[in-house]
Amino acid sequence: MPLNAHFLEVSPAPDRRRYLRRALKLGAGGSGEPVTVHDLSLTGALIETSESMLVGAIFEVDLPQAGKVEATVVWNSGEFYGCQFELPISPAALSAAQLQSEPVKTDAPDSRMDPVSELRELNAEIERLSLKMDSALRRLTRKD
Repeated sequence: MPLNAHFLEVSPAPDRRRYLRRALKLGAGGSGEPVTVHDLSLTGALIETSESMLVGAIFEVDLPQAGKVEATVVWNSGEFYGCQFELPISPAALSAAQLQSEPVKTDAPDSRMDPVSELRELNAEIERLSLKMDSALRRLTRKD
């Protein structure tokens, strides 16, 4: 279920190791650039925005229960961006974010034919494979 959000410009904090220029806030009605969060998971998000971002761009996502979470753009296609959190969020934080945000109203009668649904499925598969690869790499590099 898509969620409303918006980007806000932020000033760098002196204790941050990187300069973050944007913060994604869930919920409609903000004064920043509108964003639709099409998929939110433990490890990242699929977002849609007209604001241009490069692969590798870093921004904050302000989530209930989790606070500010750093995210990196890992791929994009047009106005769609696949973003990965620096660290996975908890299932409780994911549920809280989904419950707090108002869903986006859509007119799509059949989501199986919707390209956004297809992108969500691809994003979930990428995340699943990424976690599987990380697990395999940890096992390979573990010193017994």
